[in-house]
Amino acid sequence: MAVGAAAHLIGWGSERFAQVAAGWRHLMSGAIVESAGTCPLSAPVALGGFAFDTSRGGDAAWGDYPDALLTVPRILFVFRDGSSWLVASALVTSGCDGEAEVEAMAADLRRLLADGDGVPAREDPVGPIDLEDGDGQRWREAVAAVVREVQAGAIQKLVLARRVRACADGPLAPGPVLRRLREGYGGCTIFAFARGGSCFLGATPERLVRLDGRAVRADCLAGSAARGATEEEDRSLGAALLADGKEWHEHALVVDALREALGPLCASLSVPEGPRILRMPNVQHLHTPVEGVLTDERHILELAARLHPTPAAGGLPQGVALSLIRSYEPFERGWYAGPVGWIDGRGAGEFDVAIRSALVRESEAFLYAGCGIVAGSDPDREYQESCLKLQPMLWAINGKAS
Repeated sequence: MAVGAAAHLIGWGSERFAQVAAGWRHLMSGAIVESAGTCPLSAPVALGGFAFDTSRGGDAAWGDYPDALLTVPRILFVFRDGSSWLVASALVTSGCDGEAEVEAMAADLRRLLADGDGVPAREDPVGPIDLEDGDGQRWREAVAAVVREVQAGAIQKLVLARRVRACADGPLAPGPVLRRLREGYGGCTIFAFARGGSCFLGATPERLVRLDGRAVRADCLAGSAARGATEEEDRSLGAALLADGKEWHEHALVVDALREALGPLCASLSVPEGPRILRMPNVQHLHTPVEGVLTDERHILELAARLHPTPAAGGLPQGVALSLIRSYEPFERGWYAGPVGWIDGRGAGEFDVAIRSALVRESEAFLYAGCGIVAGSDPDREYQESCLKLQPMLWAINGKAS
């Protein structure tokens, strides 16, 4: 959990990764760190995210979120393996009163420890959720059009997203939503970034890249099926997913792209021969973990820029996919499907793909879900898959799937 901001690093446009990386290097060049050395993260630590695509803009819903933002929290709580650490950071400039800064930080910490997270142990339902989903038929037609693009050879795969607006009778507080996500989707990476009056949050099962020293790991997640009502049905659906040629092809495109992106940078790269099943509470995916050892030291943001967007979030070829997404999606993705994560003072870090997510503001939320479209994709089947992928956030908002 992170509170406050000691420093912000902001980037814009196609150079957003490089801009933020340069800001981080400058910040690190003057960093003074005092640590007992037992914390699993080396201070300073920054958290943040990146827009999926910077070519659109103009969507008021995302007005509080720059194209790239890394924040060094004023106070950061780190929890791992039953142990807890506190990381406090301050930006000291000429004329700064160091003692006053320390006292202000101590006061903030005392207040946080007294108040907790401000969320009651049990939350009353916010009331009925009104879903505005008038795009169902239009989205199916877009899927059919993309299939024709694939058949014509214009593209191999395109990830087409939906955006659904949910409205509640009262304020949608991020705290209860996050608590439900932690309880129901603990196997995912739970994230939340508050900016202005809104909060972008979610529970993503997909890692973009993790770096620790020269050890790098990335995940290929593409190809989906529902969970079964019984253990037998669940196994049957998983087996059918593994045997589905269309789903296998979609997954293989992601694996090949990741191998091509990381292979030239690695002294060794381990890619399993075939995918396994990754089961989430409401959906199961084809999953291939990829691990490697870099030949040279690299920056985590360099790797994130090299991999984003993967064919699992955008499509293939990348340039054509981004152009078609702008044509077929009548909204801005903002940080949806962009990289979100952290980096520490040693250069270690992890960025995940911000799927299974929602942008919450006051009494409304925009929920996002995407499906990979390839040859053989069926519009009705893809629509049902998108509904499955919307369920985690629908449930988290009010404890219900719809």
